Amino acid sequence: MGFYDWDKIKPEELTRLSRSRIARSENVMLAEVEVRRGTTTPWHSHENEELVIVLKGAWRFYLPSGELTLEANQMLSIPARVEHSSEVLEDTLALNICTPTKVARRNDEQQTFEHDPDQSLWAV
Repeated sequence: MGFYDWDKIKPEELTRLSRSRIARSENVMLAEVEVRRGTTTPWHSHENEELVIVLKGAWRFYLPSGELTLEANQMLSIPARVEHSSEVLEDTLALNICTPTKVARRNDEQQTFEHDPDQSLWAV
């Protein structure tokens, strides 16, 4: 069992346009993600199932079945190993829930948030 207080978890800057706060248990990871308009993620997949919940803003996802734009109070479930990419249409606050938990290693298994080709870090 674990206890987490968002007010005491220091946000980690991912790029100059994105940051997150992360809480992990043995099998689940919850990230509060703030991303600025114009941020993108390239096509990628991962071994975990992922649920993205947009709290405010607009975030477009590109999926094998087509594109989908999430707005406030909308959710997207992405199964494990499904290729996807995204584009942030408005400054956005979202929750990202992953199971099993993502391994957050900066170099080996990182996903990417990008605003320009020289910026890349962990992302959905």
